[in-house]
Amino acid sequence: MDTQLRDLILQENPWLGAGEIPPASPYYIPRLQLDFLTLPDWDTFWTLLIGPRQAGKTTLGRVLCHQLITQSRYQQLLYLNCDHVEIRRWLQSSLFLTEAETTFSLKNYIVFIDEVQRLESPGLLLKIIADLKLPIKMIASGSSQLEIKSKVQEHLTGRQIETLILPLSCREIDFSQYHEEMLQYGSYPQIYLAKQKSVLLRELFENYIKKDIIEFLKIGKPDIVRLMLGLLAHSSGQLLNFQQLATDCRVSVSAIQHYVDVLEQTYVIKTIRPYVGNKRTELTSNPVCYFLDNGFRNQALNNFSPLETRTDKGLLVENLVFQELHKYNIQERKNWDIHYWRTKSGAEVDFILKISFDTIIPVEVKFRNMTACTLTRSYKSFLDAYQPKLGIVITKNQVGELHYQQTTVHFIPLAELPTALDILTQ
Repeated sequence: MDTQLRDLILQENPWLGAGEIPPASPYYIPRLQLDFLTLPDWDTFWTLLIGPRQAGKTTLGRVLCHQLITQSRYQQLLYLNCDHVEIRRWLQSSLFLTEAETTFSLKNYIVFIDEVQRLESPGLLLKIIADLKLPIKMIASGSSQLEIKSKVQEHLTGRQIETLILPLSCREIDFSQYHEEMLQYGSYPQIYLAKQKSVLLRELFENYIKKDIIEFLKIGKPDIVRLMLGLLAHSSGQLLNFQQLATDCRVSVSAIQHYVDVLEQTYVIKTIRPYVGNKRTELTSNPVCYFLDNGFRNQALNNFSPLETRTDKGLLVENLVFQELHKYNIQERKNWDIHYWRTKSGAEVDFILKISFDTIIPVEVKFRNMTACTLTRSYKSFLDAYQPKLGIVITKNQVGELHYQQTTVHFIPLAELPTALDILTQ
């Protein structure tokens, strides 16, 4: 190993030279997925942490390593950051492990390859390492689902446990105190901890455009992506009109569909499809788009105005409720489907959770002052049609319970959203 590469690795792994345990991050906010990741069941699998940039993958990976070492399950950590071209060049062959073991006297160790999608053939490399069946713990992280799927997953079938790491959820912070800031600035860990939130959000947004859109995915029209992000932010929670987006951006419909897919695969937005039962009056076509972080949405709009002055407060709340339903689904590995429901006559319910083949839960967002627990005509239409056992209405301040035919409907204020998530599993 040449001196320059060795010095770089020691710079990233100072504990190797000092014979110390790698420290846990002092800024770590406990993540709900850590307990699952520490299970011994995954010791022979690649632990693959995926998710958007700055969502906390590297921090969680390092905390996972620290915990495994302090539990005496492993002794050392070799952390390799693929943002460094020297590291990428070195990792072109699986023989790098033999060289590392010799140079740093590694035994019973963890190898953590960060930003693995930046490698030329990461999937093949990870497969070769897994097939060696070495007595080591294998962890990798990646930021782009497009690249992870094409470069990694096809090689690792049966050899990986994948975990999606999203911005902090309402169950990982003091949501009752922070929910209004979360509506405005989102919950990326770095943003949550910072005082200059809007400055860091601008940097996060620009890094996404530069690194994911331009450099990594080689999209040559970043201004169109910027414009489309703003248009999607304005229309989040509404039916996607691909033709109108194409007209506004002056590109083809197929180009818009490709860009929407890119935004979804890089964890900026999430599209949901309509819930279709056996009713001919239901809409069955266009998806609805939501942002996965309100801070990112507001940056796309360049609007961090105080909440009390905003005309889109209802959309912000609806986005936040979707984000938390999605995070809960991911963090608890529920495998639920999240839909919306609309009829040709205009009746609609914001979210339909398909828990199982015969269990659905309608979730409606009504963020306004209420003096009593009442149901909208649209919500009643869904209850009449499908008679679910449970329903939830997220409110501004109203608390209570209402029985309508066979359905028990819980009215829960936004500040108590974690309570609503608990009810879903009862």
